[in-house]
This record gives sequence, structure tokens and C-alpha cells, in this order.
Amino acid sequence: MTRTAVTSATSFFSGRHLLLAFAALLPTACTVFEPPQRNPFVGAWVTSERQQVAFRDDTLLLTLPGQPPTPMSAATCDGQFRFAYSRGPRDTILSLTARQPDLQRKLTAMLVRPEYPVAEVTCGDGYSVYVLLDDRDVIVIHRDRDIGGLEQLTRA
Repeated sequence: MTRTAVTSATSFFSGRHLLLAFAALLPTACTVFEPPQRNPFVGAWVTSERQQVAFRDDTLLLTLPGQPPTPMSAATCDGQFRFAYSRGPRDTILSLTARQPDLQRKLTAMLVRPEYPVAEVTCGDGYSVYVLLDDRDVIVIHRDRDIGGLEQLTRA
């Protein structure tokens, strides 16, 4: 009879320790298995000229009307291609058009928050910053040396 009591006590302590270990790991498990956040840029966007820009995790696909999609890469950008997602402060984004007062005024009116999600693209000598204004609108600031341009995209 004493042997049964020892076995029951040992079994109780083993189960208790196992339960405590599980409870201690539970908060960690919840954060480890959290699904990754969706990239808000990914998907198709359209310009006013019906050109399509599709964001992928590592590149852009450009589709001109009547043409097949072209992925941007070093091969399509004279050997110089860089693509990255980040966040950009409003002042840094505005500085891209500092030498063009008309574009500066337009951007100042559009950018009302202190920071925005951005996608930066370097292709050959050109540089573009895609700024996510909201879930339906992106503005693109194109730079080619000292000259900039502004374009708006809408989610397709």
C-alpha cells in the first residue's frame, strides 16, 4: 500500500510540473506562431494611363497596355537595381522634391502624417519612391538626377 501512495505522489508532481512548464511557455507560443503581417503594397496598382504596377516581395512587375509584364531587375535596369520596403518620415519624402516648388506644394498637401510606408526602387540612373497614402492610393516620386516627377496609383 505504501508503494501505491509513493507512485501516486510521484505521478502527481510530474503532472504538476508538466502543467506549470506548459503554462509558462504558453505566452511565448502565442507570439511565436503569430501569422506574419501582410505587406500593404503587395498586389496590383494602376496609373491613370492604365499602366499596371504589381508589387511583389522582392521586385516590381510593370505592365504597359498591350505588353507582357516585365519584372524589374538588374537586367532591365542597366545592371543597377535595388528594391526595398521601409518607412519614411514626411520630411525626408518632401526633400525629394526640394528643388521643384510645384511638386513640393503638391506633396505637402498630400502628406499629412509624420511617417509613411515606402517602397524604394533604384533602376539605372533613376530612383523612385512609392508612398502608401492609404489602402487604395500610392503616390510615386520619380527622380532622374535633379528632375522629379509625381504620379498617382490606385489599387486595381
